[in-house]
Amino acid sequence: MARAAVNPKVLSTPSSVGLPEVAMLAEDAKTWKQGQLMYLTSGTVTPVAAATGGSAVYGIAAEDQATATSTSTVNILRLVSGTRLEMYVTATAADAAIGTANLGTGYDAYTKSNVSYIDTDGTTGAQFQVVRLFTDYQAERAVHDGNTDATTPGICEVLFTEA
Repeated sequence: MARAAVNPKVLSTPSSVGLPEVAMLAEDAKTWKQGQLMYLTSGTVTPVAAATGGSAVYGIAAEDQATATSTSTVNILRLVSGTRLEMYVTATAADAAIGTANLGTGYDAYTKSNVSYIDTDGTTGAQFQVVRLFTDYQAERAVHDGNTDATTPGICEVLFTEA
């Protein structure tokens, strides 16, 4: 059974108060969904689109930007090293499985249809290190849903590292 991917879910942060929310200038003419990964470019935030190609992920969109507008200020949840996220898996543009061979490996981000994934085909920036498999930390949920490590898109827990 295939899963419907969603944007990354924060599982834990190094701080007891969660991720800091910051107001940032957004790049012109871009749209995104809440929870989508964002990166910095020329002093503005922009959504990760397709492969990051090693571009440093900065944070998570705290709100939807449904209409492409001229430069505006938006709220971003600033990702900090040590943040753990639950993320879905892609290999470039195709949903992919995740397994024990991926544990300990760092990957880039990839976005398709306003959903941000880890990209097992991208290791240039490698900001998202796979630390646990879904079937290890959500075994009951996985069995209930009929999912295994081979189910696509895969789900895993990742450890974020600032570039």
